Amino acid sequence: MASEEHPPARSEQFWRDFPAMAGYFSPGIVPLMNYLGLDSKQVMYQLGEQIGISAASKLSGLSAAQMLEEFSKVWDDNRIGRLTVESRTPLTIQISNCAVCGQLQGTAETFECAFHEGFFHGALTAKVGHPVNLRQELSREGDAGTWCRKLASDTSI
Repeated sequence: MASEEHPPARSEQFWRDFPAMAGYFSPGIVPLMNYLGLDSKQVMYQLGEQIGISAASKLSGLSAAQMLEEFSKVWDDNRIGRLTVESRTPLTIQISNCAVCGQLQGTAETFECAFHEGFFHGALTAKVGHPVNLRQELSREGDAGTWCRKLASDTSI
C-alpha cells in the first residue's frame, strides 16, 4: 500500500509561511524591538546569523569550501541570486542578481544586506570554529545595473 501524502496541518503551514507569520506577529515584535532599541537591520542580521549557524550544522560533514559550493547551488536552484567565491585567501564572497536587493536598482542609494552578512557570519564562524569578521563592499556590477555585493572576510578557506 503506497503511503498517502497529506497536506500539512494548518498550524504547520502557518509556520512555513514566513511573510504571513512575520505579519501576524508584527504587533508583538515591533513594540518589543522599540522597547529594546533594536532596529530592523539588527533583527535581520540576527535572523540571518541563526539560519547560517543551522546551515553549517546541517552541512557538518563538508569543509568550508564545500559548504560554500553547496550554498552556491542553493542560491541558483532557488533563484536567490548568484553566489560566487571570488577569493579563498582571504575569503571574499560575491552575491549578484539577488532576488531581494536586485530589485532596488536605480535608487542611487547604498543598500546593505544585514541578512546575508549575518548568514555568512553565522555559517562561517560555526564552520571554522572561530569568529569570522565580514565587511560588505558594495558596487553596481550586477546584470542590468542591479546591486552586487561582496563580503570580504579575515579568514581563508
